[in-house]
Formats: sequence, structure tokens, C-alpha cells
Amino acid sequence: MTPDETVILARYVRALCPQQKFDEYTPDAWHDVLGAYTLNDARQAAARVAKRQPFVAPAEIADEITTIRHERTHNFVYEPPPGDRDPNYIANYRAQLAATGDGYRPPVVDRPALTARPVDNLLKQVGRQIPREVAAVRRPGPLGITCPDCRAPIGRPCRTGAGRERAPHENREHAALQPRTEETA
Repeated sequence: MTPDETVILARYVRALCPQQKFDEYTPDAWHDVLGAYTLNDARQAAARVAKRQPFVAPAEIADEITTIRHERTHNFVYEPPPGDRDPNYIANYRAQLAATGDGYRPPVVDRPALTARPVDNLLKQVGRQIPREVAAVRRPGPLGITCPDCRAPIGRPCRTGAGRERAPHENREHAALQPRTEETA
């Protein structure tokens, strides 16, 4: 902010808070505190502070500017230039972050949309196919077979008559101890 812009800010705050005392040295003192900020940010911050309280101090404006910039950059996402590599990543990131903090959104880079292709076609391009049959999962113990009493499927616990889970039925445990053959598996 330039010294002339600080005079504009002081007049703006005086209009917001008519009971606050200003003299000819107020803009100079405020410039020492707020000189690093932009006039737009300072005006917005001063208006927010004036909504909460009758007097506005430069330190409160600086704190509110920090809050405003944090709100603007909260969901910041870096937009890299087209291509795989960006040798000026840090400089570009900082420039985009500063522009977002100042209230300017960086332009969105036009990128071609990904075309939707079935997974089968993508895998054929790399020489693979999706197996259509899934092998049966073999589990050790009683959960590796269907329960002969309650018909609980493989991998699922047995159930009581009321539908609550329970320990495996005794017949299921005995059947699980029997050696498996290809016909029973």
C-alpha cells in the first residue's frame, strides 16, 4: 500500500467509525503498520472489524487481513502447466498461492478430458484380460464350509433362530474336520 492509499484507508475508517479520533499524522502511523498490505484487503478487513466494534486499530486490521487471506487460500489447489514436469514448480506455486490470497484466482489450465473406455479394452492394450471366474475362497476351520444346520454360507458365522450370530454349530465343526475331496469342496 502506498502512502496515498493509506490516507484513503484512514478516511474510509473515519467514515466507518465517526467517533474515532484522527489527526494529520494518523495515515503516516498506519502506513508504518499496514504498508505491506493491499488497499482492497485493508478496506475489507476494516469493514469486518467495524461491524464488530466501534473503534478500529491498525493491528486489528492486520489480524483480519491474515484471516481473510487464510480463508481465500484454505482450499487452494495448485494448477500445474501442461506436461509432466515443471522446472519452476516452487516459483509457480508461490505465484498462484499469492494470487489466490490477493483475491485473484489463477486461470484454470485447459486439459483434455480423459476418455472413458471399458476396463477390458485398457487391459487388452497392455496384454491382460480380466478373469471371468473367481476361484472359491478356501477358509480354514468351520467357516470354510456351509453350515449343515443353519445353512450359513462359507465365510459367514452361524445364526440362531432369532438371527443373531453364534458360535459355529457342532455339526459344522465336525464337517470341517473331515478331509476335503474335490466333490465336497
